[in-house]
Amino acid sequence: MNYLKIFPKKYLLFGLSAVILLVLAGAVILSLKKPVEQFLPVLIDEATTQQINERIAKDLEMLKLFPNDYNVYMDLGNLENQLGHATRAIDYYHRAWEKIPTNSTPWQNIGNTYIQLGDYQKAEESFLQAKKANPGYYFTYFNLTKLYKDFLTNKADKIREVYLEGLKNTNNDYQLLQPFADYLVEIKNYSEAIEYLKVLVEKVPSGGRPQVIDRLNEVQALMDQTSS
Repeated sequence: MNYLKIFPKKYLLFGLSAVILLVLAGAVILSLKKPVEQFLPVLIDEATTQQINERIAKDLEMLKLFPNDYNVYMDLGNLENQLGHATRAIDYYHRAWEKIPTNSTPWQNIGNTYIQLGDYQKAEESFLQAKKANPGYYFTYFNLTKLYKDFLTNKADKIREVYLEGLKNTNNDYQLLQPFADYLVEIKNYSEAIEYLKVLVEKVPSGGRPQVIDRLNEVQALMDQTSS
């Protein structure tokens, strides 16, 4: 049977084109469903790479015995990060968080990984998730202020707000009071810096008190200079 007589050549070409388009569309859909893996630049030698891969293999064996082990997932995230496998690291950190949703460390690590990738918006979202997971941990607020100061500079006006929220939620954690006082000095708000340094004197462990007092005197001198 001569199919060309039944189906003109132009219809055969049309049908072939349609099939090709369907195949291409399917490939595009599949590629959209599978996220593109992201990588970090790394400088490690072959021996170190082998050691890390051996540790990863041991961790994966451990997960067969203890599939809900938070620490193993965190270790896998850190190891993949060292290899520059950002997407895999983020995935393992997220799985770790799923095991202990009140622990903010996985989101801290995810945020820092996004900073390394240059995706500062996702870094901010990650740190905000960390704050939601554990609002009483000072380091989340520190990471957010550093992000706004060094990378998302268009949101630098949020720095003071973040510090104040953090101090409220952490009951004036001295590890947050110190950078906040330094920030206030940096923007030349000496009077407020002195107020928080006085609080810091009471909060800091006794071994660090002399340094805080010295800093307090330095800032007082700076304020005296500007007012004279």
